[in-house]
Amino acid sequence: MSDTPGQQPWQNPQNPQNPQHSAPYQGQHPQHPQQPYPGPGGYSDPLKGTNPGVNTSTPFIWVLVVLPLVQLIGLALWDIPDYLERTATFTPGVYQSPFTPGYLAYMGIGLVVYALTVVLAWLDHRALVAKGIVKPFPWPWAFLTVVYVIGRSVVVKRRTGGGLAPLWLFIAVYLITIVVAFSVFIAAFVEFARTVPSLPTAP
Repeated sequence: MSDTPGQQPWQNPQNPQNPQHSAPYQGQHPQHPQQPYPGPGGYSDPLKGTNPGVNTSTPFIWVLVVLPLVQLIGLALWDIPDYLERTATFTPGVYQSPFTPGYLAYMGIGLVVYALTVVLAWLDHRALVAKGIVKPFPWPWAFLTVVYVIGRSVVVKRRTGGGLAPLWLFIAVYLITIVVAFSVFIAAFVEFARTVPSLPTAP
């Protein structure tokens, strides 16, 4: 209560109300500058543009992306109609192994290509580190060949602004391999289907 009769507490001249010096409201929060929103997808790459203009071409990545063409050599060595005939016919007392030299050559070439892919990815990763590329795409992804080529291209694109040529070549090689392999298998099945009526059957 105020000491002056008839004076209300808020009229006390010793403690006048001054909005400029009044204590802030308890529920009021201080204003902070608005933080920028992250990029698309809620993620912003902090390493983007860390190696502008660096040449990311290595001999290892170029060999890696054309390796699928080597498998076509194995496909040419494999007599697919003969393989289908061996697996589809049964003659009592006669065993025909489907594992012909051509089939084994095809499988062997495929394993060699797979192993070389992993080794070349490791060498490519080391070459990128030597060029100063910050955190290149991990080479163990080469066990999934397509993943490594795509991931590597995305990372070097973010770091340097370029380096997509190996990816485009890999896509072209991959499509060629699929088309050729599909055509060979279709032709082999057609040839096999023509010989089906003349195949020996069990009595």
